[in-house]
Amino acid sequence: MDKILLIDSLNFLYRAAFSFGKKITHSLINEDYGDKYTEWGTPPSGNEICSCGGKWIDGKCEKDINEDYVLIFNFFRNLRPIVELFSPDKIFFVCEGHPQFRYDLYPEYKANRIIKEASKKEAKDKIHRCMDEVIRLMQYLPITICQAINYEADDTIATLVENMKEEDLVVVSNDSDFIQLLQKGYKNCRVYNSMKKVYQEAPEYPYVIWKSLAGDKSDNISSLLKPKKVIEALNNPDILKSFIEIEENRANFNINKQLIEFRMVPEEELILTEGVRNFDALKQEFAKMQFESITNDISWAKYIKTFDCVKY
Repeated sequence: MDKILLIDSLNFLYRAAFSFGKKITHSLINEDYGDKYTEWGTPPSGNEICSCGGKWIDGKCEKDINEDYVLIFNFFRNLRPIVELFSPDKIFFVCEGHPQFRYDLYPEYKANRIIKEASKKEAKDKIHRCMDEVIRLMQYLPITICQAINYEADDTIATLVENMKEEDLVVVSNDSDFIQLLQKGYKNCRVYNSMKKVYQEAPEYPYVIWKSLAGDKSDNISSLLKPKKVIEALNNPDILKSFIEIEENRANFNINKQLIEFRMVPEEELILTEGVRNFDALKQEFAKMQFESITNDISWAKYIKTFDCVKY
Protein backbone atom coordinates (compact mmCIF):
# COMPACT_ATOMS: atom_id res chain seq x y z
CA MET A 1 0.00 0.00 0.00
CA ASP A 2 1.48 3.33 -1.09
CA LYS A 3 1.08 6.56 0.88
CA ILE A 4 -0.51 9.22 -1.31
CA LEU A 5 -0.73 12.93 -0.46
CA LEU A 6 -3.32 15.02 -2.32
CA ILE A 7 -2.97 18.79 -1.85
CA ASP A 8 -5.87 21.13 -2.57
CA SER A 9 -3.78 23.75 -4.38
CA LEU A 10 -5.78 26.97 -4.02
CA ASN A 11 -6.78 26.15 -0.45
CA PHE A 12 -3.14 25.60 0.46
CA LEU A 13 -2.05 28.82 -1.24
CA TYR A 14 -4.71 30.83 0.60
CA ARG A 15 -3.20 29.54 3.83
CA ALA A 16 0.14 31.02 2.76
CA ALA A 17 -1.55 34.30 1.90
CA PHE A 18 -3.47 34.89 5.10
CA SER A 19 -1.64 33.04 7.86
CA PHE A 20 1.40 35.20 8.35
CA GLY A 21 1.65 38.68 9.79
CA LYS A 22 -0.21 41.91 9.28
CA LYS A 23 -1.20 42.66 5.72
CA ILE A 24 0.30 45.82 4.21
CA THR A 25 -2.04 47.76 1.95
CA HIS A 26 -0.89 49.82 -1.01
CA SER A 27 -2.53 52.87 -2.55
CA LEU A 28 -1.34 55.74 -4.67
CA ILE A 29 -0.92 59.12 -2.95
CA ASN A 30 0.65 62.46 -3.98
CA GLU A 31 2.03 65.66 -2.49
CA ASP A 32 -1.39 66.41 -0.95
CA TYR A 33 -0.68 63.69 1.61
CA GLY A 34 1.04 66.30 3.77
CA ASP A 35 3.88 65.79 6.28
CA LYS A 36 4.24 62.09 5.60
CA TYR A 37 4.91 62.83 1.95
CA THR A 38 7.77 65.16 2.86
CA GLU A 39 9.06 62.76 5.53
CA TRP A 40 9.47 60.00 2.97
CA GLY A 41 11.70 62.15 0.82
CA THR A 42 11.75 63.27 -2.77
CA PRO A 43 9.11 61.45 -4.80
CA PRO A 44 9.89 59.81 -8.16
CA SER A 45 8.95 61.47 -11.42
CA GLY A 46 5.27 62.18 -11.67
CA ASN A 47 5.07 62.74 -7.90
CA GLU A 48 3.83 59.17 -7.47
CA ILE A 49 4.33 57.48 -4.13
CA CYS A 50 2.59 54.69 -2.20
CA SER A 51 0.91 55.01 1.18
CA CYS A 52 3.50 52.53 2.54
CA GLY A 53 6.36 54.83 1.52
CA GLY A 54 7.43 52.88 -1.56
CA LYS A 55 7.75 54.18 -5.10
CA TRP A 56 4.74 53.86 -7.38
CA ILE A 57 6.01 52.42 -10.66
CA ASP A 58 3.90 51.45 -13.68
CA GLY A 59 0.69 51.42 -11.66
CA LYS A 60 2.08 49.31 -8.81
CA CYS A 61 4.04 49.80 -5.60
CA GLU A 62 7.62 48.54 -5.77
CA LYS A 63 7.18 46.88 -2.37
CA ASP A 64 3.97 45.16 -3.43
CA ILE A 65 5.88 43.39 -6.19
CA ASN A 66 8.13 41.83 -3.56
CA GLU A 67 5.08 40.76 -1.55
CA ASP A 68 4.33 38.23 -4.28
CA TYR A 69 7.60 36.62 -3.30
CA VAL A 70 6.54 36.62 0.36
CA LEU A 71 3.44 34.63 -0.50
CA ILE A 72 5.44 32.19 -2.63
CA PHE A 73 8.01 31.89 0.15
CA ASN A 74 5.26 31.09 2.69
CA PHE A 75 3.82 28.49 0.35
CA PHE A 76 7.06 26.58 -0.08
CA ARG A 77 7.92 26.98 3.59
CA ASN A 78 4.56 25.38 4.44
CA LEU A 79 5.05 22.60 1.91
CA ARG A 80 8.10 21.06 3.57
CA PRO A 81 6.55 20.26 7.00
CA ILE A 82 3.46 18.76 5.31
CA VAL A 83 5.61 16.42 3.23
CA GLU A 84 7.78 15.67 6.25
CA LEU A 85 4.71 14.89 8.39
CA PHE A 86 3.22 12.33 6.03
CA SER A 87 6.34 11.07 4.22
CA PRO A 88 4.32 10.12 1.11
CA ASP A 89 5.36 7.85 -1.73
CA LYS A 90 3.61 10.16 -4.19
CA ILE A 91 2.27 13.72 -4.09
CA PHE A 92 -0.51 15.21 -6.18
CA PHE A 93 -0.91 18.99 -6.35
CA VAL A 94 -4.48 19.40 -7.58
CA CYS A 95 -5.48 22.60 -9.39
CA GLU A 96 -8.80 24.25 -10.11
CA GLY A 97 -10.75 24.05 -13.35
CA HIS A 98 -13.97 25.79 -14.38
CA PRO A 99 -17.08 23.65 -13.70
CA GLN A 100 -19.32 25.12 -16.37
CA PHE A 101 -21.92 22.41 -15.75
CA ARG A 102 -22.58 23.87 -12.29
CA TYR A 103 -22.99 27.39 -13.69
CA ASP A 104 -25.33 26.05 -16.38
CA LEU A 105 -27.39 24.40 -13.65
CA TYR A 106 -27.37 27.48 -11.41
CA PRO A 107 -25.99 30.71 -12.96
CA GLU A 108 -25.69 32.34 -9.52
CA TYR A 109 -23.27 29.66 -8.33
CA LYS A 110 -20.41 31.44 -6.50
CA ALA A 111 -21.69 34.80 -7.80
CA ASN A 112 -20.96 36.24 -4.36
CA ARG A 113 -17.26 35.79 -5.10
CA ILE A 114 -17.29 38.35 -7.91
CA ILE A 115 -15.18 41.15 -6.49
CA LYS A 116 -15.95 44.75 -7.40
CA GLU A 117 -13.89 46.56 -4.77
CA ALA A 118 -10.51 47.41 -6.32
CA SER A 119 -8.33 46.49 -3.33
CA LYS A 120 -10.00 43.09 -2.88
CA LYS A 121 -9.80 42.39 -6.60
CA GLU A 122 -6.10 43.22 -6.52
CA ALA A 123 -5.59 40.79 -3.62
CA LYS A 124 -7.41 38.02 -5.50
CA ASP A 125 -5.43 38.74 -8.66
CA LYS A 126 -2.25 38.42 -6.61
CA ILE A 127 -3.32 34.97 -5.39
CA HIS A 128 -3.88 33.75 -8.92
CA ARG A 129 -0.69 35.37 -10.18
CA CYS A 130 1.27 33.63 -7.44
CA MET A 131 -0.47 30.33 -8.19
CA ASP A 132 0.89 30.49 -11.74
CA GLU A 133 4.38 31.03 -10.35
CA VAL A 134 4.00 28.22 -7.79
CA ILE A 135 2.94 25.81 -10.53
CA ARG A 136 5.94 26.85 -12.62
CA LEU A 137 8.31 26.19 -9.70
CA MET A 138 6.63 22.88 -8.89
CA GLN A 139 8.10 21.41 -12.06
CA TYR A 140 11.46 21.16 -10.25
CA LEU A 141 10.05 18.96 -7.46
CA PRO A 142 8.93 15.30 -7.59
CA ILE A 143 5.28 16.36 -7.38
CA THR A 144 2.53 15.54 -9.89
CA ILE A 145 0.38 18.51 -10.91
CA CYS A 146 -3.16 17.39 -11.70
CA GLN A 147 -6.04 19.31 -13.22
CA ALA A 148 -9.30 18.70 -15.04
CA ILE A 149 -10.15 21.83 -17.02
CA ASN A 150 -13.93 21.42 -16.67
CA TYR A 151 -14.02 20.43 -13.01
CA GLU A 152 -13.23 21.91 -9.62
CA ALA A 153 -10.23 20.68 -7.67
CA ASP A 154 -12.65 18.99 -5.23
CA ASP A 155 -14.04 16.84 -8.05
CA THR A 156 -10.57 15.97 -9.27
CA ILE A 157 -9.39 14.99 -5.78
CA ALA A 158 -12.52 12.88 -5.27
CA THR A 159 -11.83 11.13 -8.57
CA LEU A 160 -8.21 10.43 -7.63
CA VAL A 161 -9.34 9.05 -4.27
CA GLU A 162 -11.80 6.72 -6.01
CA ASN A 163 -9.14 5.60 -8.48
CA MET A 164 -6.62 4.90 -5.70
CA LYS A 165 -8.96 3.80 -2.92
CA GLU A 166 -6.78 0.82 -1.98
CA GLU A 167 -3.87 3.13 -1.13
CA ASP A 168 -3.21 5.11 2.07
CA LEU A 169 -4.69 8.51 1.16
CA VAL A 170 -4.42 11.91 2.87
CA VAL A 171 -6.19 14.97 1.45
CA VAL A 172 -4.74 18.29 2.64
CA SER A 173 -7.49 20.90 2.82
CA ASN A 174 -9.65 22.76 5.33
CA ASP A 175 -12.65 22.59 2.96
CA SER A 176 -15.49 20.84 4.80
CA ASP A 177 -16.86 19.47 1.50
CA PHE A 178 -14.28 16.70 1.76
CA ILE A 179 -16.42 15.24 4.54
CA GLN A 180 -18.17 13.59 1.60
CA LEU A 181 -15.13 11.37 1.15
CA LEU A 182 -15.19 10.39 4.81
CA GLN A 183 -18.81 9.24 4.45
CA LYS A 184 -18.26 7.16 1.31
CA GLY A 185 -16.76 4.27 3.20
CA TYR A 186 -13.18 4.57 2.00
CA LYS A 187 -11.15 2.60 4.51
CA ASN A 188 -7.85 4.39 4.00
CA CYS A 189 -8.78 8.02 3.37
CA ARG A 190 -8.20 10.90 5.80
CA VAL A 191 -8.64 14.67 5.40
CA TYR A 192 -6.06 16.86 7.14
CA ASN A 193 -6.77 20.50 8.00
CA SER A 194 -3.31 22.08 7.81
CA MET A 195 -4.58 25.34 9.33
CA LYS A 196 -5.83 23.72 12.55
CA LYS A 197 -3.41 20.77 12.32
CA VAL A 198 -6.19 18.24 12.89
CA TYR A 199 -7.98 15.58 10.85
CA GLN A 200 -11.53 16.38 9.80
CA GLU A 201 -14.20 14.20 11.35
CA ALA A 202 -17.44 13.14 9.71
CA PRO A 203 -20.68 14.04 11.50
CA GLU A 204 -23.32 11.41 12.17
CA TYR A 205 -25.82 13.05 9.80
CA PRO A 206 -25.47 12.71 5.98
CA TYR A 207 -23.38 15.72 5.01
CA VAL A 208 -24.70 16.18 1.45
CA ILE A 209 -28.34 16.12 2.53
CA TRP A 210 -27.61 18.50 5.39
CA LYS A 211 -25.80 20.97 3.15
CA SER A 212 -28.43 20.69 0.40
CA LEU A 213 -30.99 21.84 2.95
CA ALA A 214 -28.83 24.32 4.86
CA GLY A 215 -27.18 25.88 1.79
CA ASP A 216 -23.70 27.38 1.66
CA LYS A 217 -23.13 31.14 1.74
CA SER A 218 -19.52 30.78 0.58
CA ASP A 219 -20.72 29.22 -2.70
CA ASN A 220 -23.94 31.27 -2.90
CA ILE A 221 -26.08 28.14 -2.52
CA SER A 222 -29.46 29.10 -1.07
CA SER A 223 -30.72 27.75 2.23
CA LEU A 224 -33.99 25.82 1.95
CA LEU A 225 -34.74 25.55 5.66
CA LYS A 226 -33.76 27.37 8.82
CA PRO A 227 -30.98 25.68 10.84
CA LYS A 228 -33.31 24.18 13.47
CA LYS A 229 -35.64 22.85 10.80
CA VAL A 230 -32.71 21.25 8.98
CA ILE A 231 -31.79 19.31 12.12
CA GLU A 232 -35.44 18.30 12.63
CA ALA A 233 -35.64 17.06 9.05
CA LEU A 234 -32.46 15.02 9.43
CA ASN A 235 -33.70 13.47 12.67
CA ASN A 236 -37.22 12.76 11.43
CA PRO A 237 -37.56 11.06 8.01
CA ASP A 238 -41.25 11.95 7.87
CA ILE A 239 -40.47 15.69 8.04
CA LEU A 240 -37.88 15.35 5.28
CA LYS A 241 -40.26 13.29 3.15
CA SER A 242 -43.06 15.86 3.55
CA PHE A 243 -40.67 18.65 2.56
CA ILE A 244 -39.38 16.83 -0.53
CA GLU A 245 -42.89 15.89 -1.69
CA ILE A 246 -43.55 19.56 -2.52
CA GLU A 247 -42.45 19.98 -6.13
CA GLU A 248 -40.66 23.34 -5.71
CA ASN A 249 -38.80 22.10 -2.64
CA ARG A 250 -37.78 18.92 -4.45
CA ALA A 251 -36.51 20.88 -7.45
CA ASN A 252 -34.44 23.26 -5.31
CA PHE A 253 -33.11 20.39 -3.20
CA ASN A 254 -31.97 18.51 -6.31
CA ILE A 255 -30.24 21.60 -7.69
CA ASN A 256 -28.38 22.16 -4.41
CA LYS A 257 -27.44 18.51 -4.23
CA GLN A 258 -25.97 18.56 -7.74
CA LEU A 259 -23.97 21.69 -6.91
CA ILE A 260 -22.58 20.17 -3.72
CA GLU A 261 -21.90 16.55 -4.64
CA PHE A 262 -18.56 15.68 -6.17
CA ARG A 263 -18.56 14.67 -9.82
CA MET A 264 -16.27 11.96 -11.13
CA VAL A 265 -13.87 13.23 -13.79
CA PRO A 266 -13.64 11.07 -16.93
CA GLU A 267 -10.20 9.51 -17.21
CA GLU A 268 -9.49 11.23 -20.53
CA GLU A 269 -10.00 14.66 -18.92
CA LEU A 270 -7.44 14.21 -16.16
CA ILE A 271 -4.28 16.14 -17.03
CA LEU A 272 -1.21 14.91 -15.15
CA THR A 273 2.13 16.72 -15.30
CA GLU A 274 4.94 14.88 -13.59
CA GLY A 275 7.58 16.94 -11.79
CA VAL A 276 11.29 16.15 -11.71
CA ARG A 277 14.09 16.36 -9.15
CA ASN A 278 15.88 19.44 -10.43
CA PHE A 279 16.79 20.91 -7.06
CA ASP A 280 19.64 22.99 -8.50
CA ALA A 281 17.24 24.85 -10.79
CA LEU A 282 14.78 25.35 -7.93
CA LYS A 283 17.52 26.73 -5.68
CA GLN A 284 18.49 29.21 -8.40
CA GLU A 285 14.87 30.37 -8.63
CA PHE A 286 14.63 30.72 -4.86
CA ALA A 287 17.91 32.64 -4.79
CA LYS A 288 16.54 35.16 -7.31
CA MET A 289 13.64 35.74 -4.92
CA GLN A 290 16.06 36.09 -2.00
CA PHE A 291 14.71 33.13 0.00
CA GLU A 292 17.90 33.05 2.09
CA SER A 293 16.37 31.15 5.02
CA ILE A 294 15.56 28.28 2.66
CA THR A 295 18.62 28.37 0.41
CA ASN A 296 21.41 28.61 3.00
CA ASP A 297 23.49 25.42 3.05
CA ILE A 298 22.02 23.86 6.21
CA SER A 299 18.38 24.67 5.43
CA TRP A 300 18.65 23.65 1.80
CA ALA A 301 20.07 20.23 2.67
CA LYS A 302 17.08 19.66 4.97
CA TYR A 303 14.65 20.99 2.38
CA ILE A 304 15.63 18.66 -0.43
CA LYS A 305 16.03 15.67 1.89
CA THR A 306 12.34 16.04 2.75
CA PHE A 307 11.47 14.75 -0.72
CA ASP A 308 13.62 11.59 -0.45
CA CYS A 309 10.45 9.71 0.53
CA VAL A 310 8.75 10.36 -2.83
CA LYS A 311 9.13 7.27 -5.03
CA TYR A 312 6.94 8.10 -7.99
